[in-house]
Amino acid sequence: MGTCVSGNFLRDYWYVGAWSDEVTDKPLARTLLGDSIVFYRKPDGNVVALEDRCAHRRLPLSMGSVIGETIQCAYHGLVYDPAGRCIKIPGQDGVPAGARVRSYPVVERNQFISVWMGDAAKAEDTAAISFPRLGDPGWAHSKVRLEVGANYLLIIDNLLDLSHVAYVHNSTIGNAPVAENAVVKTTAGNGTVRITREMVNVPVARTYAEFGPYKRLFDRWQLSEYTPPGYFLINNGCAPPNSATGDDSRLHGPGEWGFQVYHCITPQDERHTHQFWAIAYANATIAPAARAEFNRQHHQVIAEDVAIYEAQQCALDTSGDGVSAEDVRSCISIQADAGLLQARRMIARLREGTVI
Repeated sequence: MGTCVSGNFLRDYWYVGAWSDEVTDKPLARTLLGDSIVFYRKPDGNVVALEDRCAHRRLPLSMGSVIGETIQCAYHGLVYDPAGRCIKIPGQDGVPAGARVRSYPVVERNQFISVWMGDAAKAEDTAAISFPRLGDPGWAHSKVRLEVGANYLLIIDNLLDLSHVAYVHNSTIGNAPVAENAVVKTTAGNGTVRITREMVNVPVARTYAEFGPYKRLFDRWQLSEYTPPGYFLINNGCAPPNSATGDDSRLHGPGEWGFQVYHCITPQDERHTHQFWAIAYANATIAPAARAEFNRQHHQVIAEDVAIYEAQQCALDTSGDGVSAEDVRSCISIQADAGLLQARRMIARLREGTVI
């Protein structure tokens, strides 16, 4: 499908702008793809997303007040309806033509508030990504929004190269076999890039041993699936040692024990990114008394990743040779790069308007 791009961002897509519980009847300011947006919730519960600047003197509307279905500017009291039209200017009769701000299409589903950042005429709510486990009463979850001081491409690279788990996360979910003993498969097509890593009869990493059924050896797998512009499903599962049959179907489920991780990556600007992250697991997987520590360990994992992204961005910014997240100019490529290189090529084709 064709897309328009601004600041190297794909525009004609849904991006997560907030968690559902972040948006209330108070204005919420957020920058997405370089656009300043104000969110608020109407009395009927529906969410509004408007350009965050008054049409008069450009004061952010997020400094104003929500009044019923409308929002009022804090400077001169101009009132805007949910469509972005100015419907009242205190002290005068009538409103000048063109007194309006941009209104963005919004979809709320499975705790995500998604915003269409491109041509509103192309927005179809059925195309908005959702992760149903976050709304499944049979599953528990933990979530967070992170403000990452790095370009979104560095995050996409990370999530399609899970060999890093062996080193960045070796105090919790990682150990050497994740990198050394994995059978890795990369597939791209139908608008996704998918990486699977299967490890057979390997030592159990700390988090798996502490909360799962295996204490010494097991079979383990990871599946990371990327859907543009910035959505990831990461499935983690395990089974008894040496139980692999060569059937890849088991990689799509938890096996004897497992969990799923979701990432929604929304650029803020060229050097800052919103990362909406959640981990979900069946209620029977983790005992209620153990969930706080299980969740803590995974929040540690995501914090460790953020440190990597931000250190990379700093290195790019201070290199002095014109490198960037768009082109890091790696001196070499390694086998673990296969997935991220496929994603980079997919993004490039979408920027060119190529059907994938």
